[in-house]
Amino acid sequence: MTRSTTWDRALVLGSGFAGLLAARVLTGYFRHVTLLEQDVSPGVQVRPGVPHAHHPHALLARGAAELEELFPGIRAELLARGCPVADFAQTTRVLFPTGWAPRTPVGVEVQLMARTVLEQAVRERVARLENVTVRDGLRVERLLLDVDRDVTGVLARPRRPGRVPGEDPGEVRLLADLVVDATGRASRLPRWLADAGHHVPDSLEVDARASYSSRLYTLPFDPDRDWNASYQPTMAPTSPRGAVAVRIAPALWLLGLIGTAGHTPPDDEDGFRAYAAGLRNPDFLRLIDEGEPAGAIHRTHATVNRWHRYHRVRTWPDRLVALGDSVCAFNPVYGQGMTVAALQAELLDTRLARQAATGRLDGLGRAFQRGAAAIVRGPWQLSASTDRAWLDTVLPPSSRIATGYLTAVTARLPHRPGLYRRFVRTWQMLDGPAALASPGALAQLISLPSTARHRERCPCPGAAP
Repeated sequence: MTRSTTWDRALVLGSGFAGLLAARVLTGYFRHVTLLEQDVSPGVQVRPGVPHAHHPHALLARGAAELEELFPGIRAELLARGCPVADFAQTTRVLFPTGWAPRTPVGVEVQLMARTVLEQAVRERVARLENVTVRDGLRVERLLLDVDRDVTGVLARPRRPGRVPGEDPGEVRLLADLVVDATGRASRLPRWLADAGHHVPDSLEVDARASYSSRLYTLPFDPDRDWNASYQPTMAPTSPRGAVAVRIAPALWLLGLIGTAGHTPPDDEDGFRAYAAGLRNPDFLRLIDEGEPAGAIHRTHATVNRWHRYHRVRTWPDRLVALGDSVCAFNPVYGQGMTVAALQAELLDTRLARQAATGRLDGLGRAFQRGAAAIVRGPWQLSASTDRAWLDTVLPPSSRIATGYLTAVTARLPHRPGLYRRFVRTWQMLDGPAALASPGALAQLISLPSTARHRERCPCPGAAP
């Protein structure tokens, strides 16, 4: 990563995953970097501002590579904390409607972990940087602007638990050369920009009415359990229920039940088990029956795909950057959010390196938002096109084509190891969607053995590999 300290002070709003990566990048260009967080850090516990941390997360292979660039050795550090690393296909059981995915190695290693463990490891690395200050318990109320409507800092208020209603807790004015919004799904940046006189186009939203119920389990070691994760994806329009189980520590598993199109996984003991029992993949019920609950059942409905099109704001401030879920929040089932945030952190480094050559920040904000949108487009096409298939509306041609093609591809995955390898690399964002439309991929879509064609017509579970 380029390091060339040029400017004095940067503020990062939000100390979640995206904010931590942004802070790491900024330390190479600013003498002082301050992370502002409205929650008080609970250590390895789930912060109120990150309710999704109760549920299974995926740092895709592309995101893991970017994280290692920012924090060399962090994969080994997480491995030492009990987060396993293994070939994705070899140690992940995936049950598609037409059968089980091949278990042959695909050369793509993934690391499984709890969101809280990952975030805590990154936070510890960032906190050790000498030019970083973390300030918890501050809620940002608005942006501070100069006469040209450029950003000069923020106005914040301390959050004091138990404060007497109506009491003025005081204001904190924090000035900076650059402000980065990484406050996630709850970002109030669209309102702040509107209040400052900047016109923001309407956001794009696609809501598949998805929800998740998750619970931790301890499970004794079993030599016959040769996998670290098991997955039954939801697939429009006929399979609205699914689940994922992930081993996040040597004896700790996280089970997340998934529902779309209004199918809501229960958050009570009996309902949770009954929902798992109704799925074709038997691993989930076995985990419940053989394991011991290690916590409560948590459920969330915050799964809307939402893209704030900041790249279309013509008067975007030079000294303001937004990244991660603050720009585009995806349905978490696709596991794209953290990897997109990591790629945008890399982009921020690239843009700042160019600006450092001039010593000026003119044009940074708008150039960054255009680049951030380019990173978002591919993942958005996948998640939004797939989720639109759950809606009771006429799909646009692009969504019909994308959904139909993805259905054809997934139908053949159990029978085509080569195609599955391409699929995994695309899934892990190592290759773009075009890899699934290459001549080699198309050749594997044309014909199938007769037994495979029969299984596509009659999608029964079959024997697990």
